[in-house]
Amino acid sequence: MKDKGLKPNSVTLNTLLLCILKEVREKQWKKLSGKKVREAESILANMEESGLANTISYNTVISTISKSKSRDSAERAESWLKRMTELYDTTKNDKIQPDTTSFNSVIHAYANISKNASGAPQRARRAEELIEEMERLYKSGENDNVKPDVVSYSAVVNAYARAAAQEKRCAARAMTILDRMVELHEGGDKEVKPNKRTYTSVINAFARIGKPETADDILSRMKQLHEMGDDSLKPDTVCYSSVLDAYAKAGGEEAAFRAEELLHEMEAIYNSGDIDVKPNTQSYRSVITALGKSKQPRAAEKAEQILEEMEYISSHGARDLAPNTIVFNAVIDAFARSKSVSKAYRAELLLERMLEESENGNSSIRPDTITFNSVIKAAARSTYGDSISRNEAYLIGLNAFKVMRLSCI
Repeated sequence: MKDKGLKPNSVTLNTLLLCILKEVREKQWKKLSGKKVREAESILANMEESGLANTISYNTVISTISKSKSRDSAERAESWLKRMTELYDTTKNDKIQPDTTSFNSVIHAYANISKNASGAPQRARRAEELIEEMERLYKSGENDNVKPDVVSYSAVVNAYARAAAQEKRCAARAMTILDRMVELHEGGDKEVKPNKRTYTSVINAFARIGKPETADDILSRMKQLHEMGDDSLKPDTVCYSSVLDAYAKAGGEEAAFRAEELLHEMEAIYNSGDIDVKPNTQSYRSVITALGKSKQPRAAEKAEQILEEMEYISSHGARDLAPNTIVFNAVIDAFARSKSVSKAYRAELLLERMLEESENGNSSIRPDTITFNSVIKAAARSTYGDSISRNEAYLIGLNAFKVMRLSCI
């Protein structure tokens, strides 16, 4: 363009920035995202010098940084938002006025950090502070373009949900924000109506802190709202599976009973023709895990029945429900935890099935270290029955150890 005496304008450079954003979003460019971010920042800096930068330019760069998921992406994105805000406050140039998208991209950067990353609670609080700043700017009339919407609030809810694994009170904070959204919506603000993802995030928050009953209550709340005519909040497989996972993590007899009830409810809804509530592998695995952690009589046998049900369903067309190594491991663990006299033998039978299937080409149920350790654990915990039974259990455990060594696992 320069050779022909042409100069790029805002539209040209913004299109280039959008191309960089698209590249950062694509998996094959993830390793180069840092380089792409620096490239976008350099273009924006040159646009500022030329007086070509506008709100779209800043928003695109902020979003690019947010999507890069680098360690400092949130702080880096916020630094550009602050620069944008300062320039607008100084010049009152409407072309660079921050808007809801500007803030939302920064909030997302704080929210999308891994739940295991250090400082997640502090980042969630910073995300909430940004929403409070949006509310202040909008209500005061300083900036009519930064009204928080459902995306803003839901991102903060998600940030607190992820942080709950590190700080339990973050789950309660996620619930408070959800209730705040409901209150605002009922007060007439149609742009902040909580959606399915918002509710599911709160369910996950309470699942992470071992409060399945609260997660279940939120699911019931969604069911009730759906029955009252809100189709957008109709619970789906993800919602149910999140609650099932909460019960699996909690353990206990009541948790197992309720997990079974919810699974049967999903199956009934699905069999009635509603494909949105089809149980998946995670659904079944969670119930198996809940049974394994319970002290119900014959819980391990129930877990194995679910495994067999999955095998039957998958053999009749639903290949996505074929049990995998993780499911088999959960059943073996259920036997290891049980008081069954024959638990070592039952665990060994499952291991033998896995070995046979994997040798025949089914790599999805290839035994791993957890498999063998669970069989050995079942043998080591075989303290019931007579001396013959205990000796058989010992030999089963010893054989599992030898096979594991021969398998180079």
